[in-house]
Amino acid sequence: MKQHYELLVKNLVSDLDIKEYKTLLKEEWDNNAYYSFEYLTYFTNNAYSKLKYFLFKSIDAPIILMPFILREIRINEKETSYFDVVSPYGYSGPLFKDAILDENIVEFWKHVDSWYKENNVITEFIRFSLNDYSRLYSGTLVPALKNVKGVIVNEEEQWSKFKPKVRNNHRRSIQYGLTLEIYYNPIPLEVIKDFYDIYILTMQRNNADNQFFHYIDYFEKLITENEENSIIAMVYKDSKPISTELILTVNNTIYSYLGGTLSEYFYTRPNDFLKIEVMNWARERGIEHYVLGGGREDDDGLYKYKKAFFPNDEDIIFKTGQKIINQKVYDELCHAHNSEEYVHVHKTDFKNCFFPFYRLNDEK
Repeated sequence: MKQHYELLVKNLVSDLDIKEYKTLLKEEWDNNAYYSFEYLTYFTNNAYSKLKYFLFKSIDAPIILMPFILREIRINEKETSYFDVVSPYGYSGPLFKDAILDENIVEFWKHVDSWYKENNVITEFIRFSLNDYSRLYSGTLVPALKNVKGVIVNEEEQWSKFKPKVRNNHRRSIQYGLTLEIYYNPIPLEVIKDFYDIYILTMQRNNADNQFFHYIDYFEKLITENEENSIIAMVYKDSKPISTELILTVNNTIYSYLGGTLSEYFYTRPNDFLKIEVMNWARERGIEHYVLGGGREDDDGLYKYKKAFFPNDEDIIFKTGQKIINQKVYDELCHAHNSEEYVHVHKTDFKNCFFPFYRLNDEK
C-alpha cells in the first residue's frame, strides 16, 4: 500500500497564521527557538519577499516543517514573473520528526520541487541546521564553515581539556572579582536592555554587517515569546554588566547566539569566564552540548578562540543547499544580470560561485 503524503504551503502573515504556526512548533517540535516566528520574521524585511512554510504530512500526521522566504526576482530593478526561495539566516532548513524514514524525506523533496515548478520558483538556497537534516537533499550540498560543538562532561575532565590559555584567563577573571548571573524563564526587561547596550556597542566596534544591528524590540519579542528556550548570561564587575551572551536552547543543546563585551574590560578576560561558567550551569541541568559556532572563515582568529574550549571535540560542518529548478530560465536571468561575467562562471560547478548568480551584490 502506497504511503499517503500531503504538502501544505502556508503563509505567516495574519494573526491566525502565526498562532497556528506557533502551536504547531510547540506541540510537534518543542518550540525550537531558531524556528520561532519572532526569529524568522526579522529576515523578511522588504515588499518583495514573503515568509511562508512547508508542512509535510504522512497519513495526516505532521513529519516535516520548513519555513522559507519566497522572493520576487527583479533584474536591474525590473519585475519578472519568477521567484526564488531562501531560508532565513542562521541554522534553518527542514525540521524532521524523530525516527523519520528516508523514504519520507525523499518524498518531501519531490513534493517541494513539484511545487516550485508549478509556482515559477527558479532556485532554492538553504542554510541547514547542524544535524543530519541535510541528508537526501535533492539539490547540491555545499560544506561552508566548521562550527565548534563541544560535549559537556564532568567539571574536572572539562577543565583538563581546555587549552592552557583558557584556564589561565579564567583564573585571571576570578582574581578580578568577576561574577556571572544566568537569567532564564523569565528574563527581566532591564536585563535585556543591559544585554542590548553591550551588544550594540560591540557590533559598532567590529563594523558588523547591517543584518546584525537588530533593534531592541527584536530581542524583547524573541526572548519574551520563547522564555523556555532563551538564556542571557551576564558577567559583572563591581555590579556593572561588562560581558554578555544570548543563548538559545534546543533539546539538550545550548547555542551561543549573539553577545558582546565592553572593550575597556577586555583585560579581565570576561569571555572565557562567561563560557566556563555557562558550562557549569548547563552541566547541573543535564545539558549535553554547547555550540559556539564558527569563525568568519575557517581557522581564523575567531574560530581558534572558540576551538580552545573544545580542542578535542569534532567540529560540525555547517552546510548550505543550492538548487536550480529551471536551468534555462536561470541562465537567462544570470545573463540579464551580468552577461559578461556570467560567461566565465562554470555552470556545472557552481559550488564556489555566488548563488544564485543573478543576485550577485545583493544580500541573501
